[in-house]
Amino acid sequence: MSASGCCGRLEGDFLQRRGERCFPERRAVMEAMGPLYRDLRSRYGDEVEIHVVDPRNLFTICALILRDARAHSLSIWKALRTLFRIPVTGVVVNGRLLARGRWPEVSELKEVLGDPKTTREEAASGLA
Repeated sequence: MSASGCCGRLEGDFLQRRGERCFPERRAVMEAMGPLYRDLRSRYGDEVEIHVVDPRNLFTICALILRDARAHSLSIWKALRTLFRIPVTGVVVNGRLLARGRWPEVSELKEVLGDPKTTREEAASGLA
């Protein structure tokens, strides 16, 4: 398993001595996230930036949260709070932890991200 890397998928590639899969809980988490990712991508397309980051990749998580905090005028304390509270199953939107320990419904994210049709119309008219 040493060649899997910090962002690689461990489960499914390796078997334990008795033939059971390694890390089946991680695979279940990834599969549960799939519908949310597909729904967001189909609803918003390239209008949103989606990053799926392995929680062991602390460098990327820190960089993304600090970047979003700066872009969305969050205090360093709020950014650090997000950083230290993010679990394996978590969703961060614009530097803020939106869901912790569960995958949110698309409707919850729509409240924060807005309606893609309205966003496109505002951008086209110069309001955004």
